[in-house]
Amino acid sequence: MKKTGYRLVIILFSMLWAHSSWGAQVKAYVSSFTVSGAQNKDELKPALQTLLTSRLNNDMVTTVESPEKADVTVNGSYVVFGKVFSIDAAAKGRTGEVVARAFVQGESQDELIPAIGKLGKMLADNIARNYPQTSALSAPLPAPKASPDIVRKEAVAAPTADIITPPSVERQAGSSLVSQRIKGMMSCFAAGRTLANGEREYFVAGGNTLQYYRKGKEARLVAETVLDINDKILSIDTADLNGDGIPEIYVTVMNNNALVSQVWVLAENGLKKVTDRLPYFFRAIALDGKDKKIYAQQMNIDDDFYGEVFELGKTGESYELKSPLKLPKQAYLYNFNRFTDPKGNSYFVIFNRDGYLLVFSPEGEELWRSSDKFGGSELYYQRSDRSPKSGWTDSRYVFLDPRIFVSKKGAVIVPQNSGFWVVGNSRSYSKNSVYAFTWSGASLEEKWHTRQSQNYLADYSYDDGTNELLLLEVVKKEGLFDNGASAVSSIKIE
Repeated sequence: MKKTGYRLVIILFSMLWAHSSWGAQVKAYVSSFTVSGAQNKDELKPALQTLLTSRLNNDMVTTVESPEKADVTVNGSYVVFGKVFSIDAAAKGRTGEVVARAFVQGESQDELIPAIGKLGKMLADNIARNYPQTSALSAPLPAPKASPDIVRKEAVAAPTADIITPPSVERQAGSSLVSQRIKGMMSCFAAGRTLANGEREYFVAGGNTLQYYRKGKEARLVAETVLDINDKILSIDTADLNGDGIPEIYVTVMNNNALVSQVWVLAENGLKKVTDRLPYFFRAIALDGKDKKIYAQQMNIDDDFYGEVFELGKTGESYELKSPLKLPKQAYLYNFNRFTDPKGNSYFVIFNRDGYLLVFSPEGEELWRSSDKFGGSELYYQRSDRSPKSGWTDSRYVFLDPRIFVSKKGAVIVPQNSGFWVVGNSRSYSKNSVYAFTWSGASLEEKWHTRQSQNYLADYSYDDGTNELLLLEVVKKEGLFDNGASAVSSIKIE
């Protein structure tokens, strides 16, 4: 009887151990792809990484955010020959042994996303079949000792507000969120005045349409104007350059391959155009968090953004370029701002071409580079490129970086669009957060960030006076039979 009892205990223990082994998921990390023979290599690498990460999941395999947490690391390559592509991937264990391999092929870019879905399933099945479960169940490494200088993600409580503040920041952050839905997939936003009756002005643009709203308890469309059918609005900015208390609206407009920008003013609850066909890109920037000014840059046949960035001056009804800025090499009108530390030292902060945040000294020395990518935009204009070999003219896309704001207290505020994929020249983002950083003297340290939104952030503004974010999000993408929808939201930072 006693022997029978021992046997039952052993059998039961074996069943429990087997069930535990079977239930343990293999943790996989997908590294950045290598890309050969394709255009936009720098954009494709993280896009393919994101696509495979979201598809490499089943009951036995789950993905993680860093290689340190992974049981296997997946390395992938994307090779294009003409219109045909091949995607190969291999999963390696912690000691470098190959756990699984898989590949897929396609004959056009339309097959890319379905092919990655197929690759993810094949790879996940092979990893689950081949990975030794005993290694997944090995004793965990000792937990590191808690340190007040280290804030670990696991220790951060689930977000309950739209502003998330790291535990190391003593000030509590709260928010209020108010949204107003707008028809159409809008791309540009600019804030206006707060009127005596409490209403707030703002301007929205998309395609060749410019709209003027006033927001009280509800938002109402005050005026709308439609530009030429071949015009495309790339940005809208507001500033009161003549000091009359009423902001002008500076509209960057592209018509085919030419800049034909315009300036509008408010007139009898409507919009009135005062100047057009200006050959400038515009952007409103408050350097060092001080007074907002309009800056401008030009283009020429060879350069998308040509020459220096100038301050735009207004004398009477005419405009002039003055006071050129000395910027770091990689800076242009749409990717920079400047902040000042408590000691009075100034630094430039920019997005580079790959989406990383960089800090430069006034002499142009790179002082710091972010580990994560920020920015991200679907807004672009097209330029014609003539191939010297074939003589054919092709169109290429020039994407514009989102705004970088600097507060009066020196905080650097940047957006982060994510959920990214790219096919050819098409970009699409599906999530966003806005981050605030402060300069420690050696690096930018996070101060707060907004809760992640499940929408693409097309444009935004920061009101330093009210400590408020104004966000223009695309809540429904444009389709074949649908113009999509957008929303303007406000978040109070407390």
